[in-house]
Amino acid sequence: MNRKIFTAAEIAAVTGGRLLFGSSLSSKWVSDVVVDSRAVKDGSLFAALHGERTDGHKHLKSAVNAGARVLLVELQHIPRDPGTQLALQKAAVVVVDDTLKALQQLASAWVATHNSLTRIAITGSSGKTTTKEMISAILSELGSTVKTPGNYNSEIGLPLSLFNIESHHQFGVFEMGISAAGEMDRMLEVYSPEYSMMTNVGTAHIANFGSMEAIAREKSKIFHTEVRRGYINENNVWKGFLRDLRSLDFREFGREGTRGFQGAESLGLQGWRITYENREFHLKHVGLHNLLNALGAIALTRDIGAEPSHIAHGLESLDPLPGRSRVMSGKVTVIEDSYNANTDSSGKILDYMRHLDWKGRKAVVLGSMKDLGKISQAAHARLGIKVKNLSPSAAFLYGKEMESAYRVLKNSHSVQQLFFTESYDELEHAVSSYVHDGDLLLLKGSRAMQMERLLVPLGLVS
Repeated sequence: MNRKIFTAAEIAAVTGGRLLFGSSLSSKWVSDVVVDSRAVKDGSLFAALHGERTDGHKHLKSAVNAGARVLLVELQHIPRDPGTQLALQKAAVVVVDDTLKALQQLASAWVATHNSLTRIAITGSSGKTTTKEMISAILSELGSTVKTPGNYNSEIGLPLSLFNIESHHQFGVFEMGISAAGEMDRMLEVYSPEYSMMTNVGTAHIANFGSMEAIAREKSKIFHTEVRRGYINENNVWKGFLRDLRSLDFREFGREGTRGFQGAESLGLQGWRITYENREFHLKHVGLHNLLNALGAIALTRDIGAEPSHIAHGLESLDPLPGRSRVMSGKVTVIEDSYNANTDSSGKILDYMRHLDWKGRKAVVLGSMKDLGKISQAAHARLGIKVKNLSPSAAFLYGKEMESAYRVLKNSHSVQQLFFTESYDELEHAVSSYVHDGDLLLLKGSRAMQMERLLVPLGLVS
């Protein structure tokens, strides 16, 4: 075990907990922190959280058997069966009132031990992960950089991500994603960024907020009173509201706002050729939305000390992530944008498709946009209008919510072949029967729709 995070005694002190069992292990170090018993290894701290599908307290025995050194638990939820009770005596058990809050307290304490780290955070309704990857790629040219793994950006994911910080790291780049009011406050208690960026304000999770203004307010908390600099898109319609709300003179990024940007040439499915400070480089990410993500990354990293060479090398080295406007080529070419979907991100990728030169057929496969609440029907209808403007050779609509888009399109002559279903099997059969060599296909939908499943019958993954 190389890493030393906290001892059991320190965990109890930080969280205000008490050692129930394992006082003889109180001086032993934990090497990592997990909330999934399947991820436990020798020396782990296992935090038993209450999840949507299960309760971590049901897996305490498995965690101990896998090598957990410390268990973070709530006393009233510990199973009373003899097997679990016996297993508890083999580990240091720290009892707290709220295991999630305790996990967050530990993460905050861990960040505090790395006070030389330059702290950066990104929020927004879409583009967080890609922007985080771009910023990290550039900063890695300057020094050791730690970042959110994948999209671990929730109240649980953020603290788990922060435990990846080590003493040699100079820059920390972390996502802060919210889905309900109050979450940003709790995240800022865990991680207080010096540089904060908002990619955009969209309709993601609007069912939980009730309005776009409420979303803008909650996300804008990332521009807290001690932030050194905040960054927003120059085209953000909420920027005046945010400036007044947070009393902050934002650094705006975009084609006009990003200093040193001299232009970009679209290379279609190959991305962009960017000219920055008289230097040309290739960005592999397609679409205007990704160009703007790159311009945000450039603006922020320039202020931290990145030179044009760092920016060019960092962005040129970066490949698109799965599910985020990734281009996959085979007999059929697919723009795989299936990680998530809301009105903003879906509209942008359809606009990109409309202006993209392509010799063969263009088709779209769209899954429902989830978590839109009372605006869902209208939002899907507007998406139908976007598809109508695109005039694809075929449109395959999947999911109950997509019926609103189907109604817009069914009497239109703008789509040569229109298909709607709530069955994935029917969707797969329809798409597989339709495609032939030379087609361009867009896969887009919310995470729950798992649109990437179509990559298998399309022969792009095994």
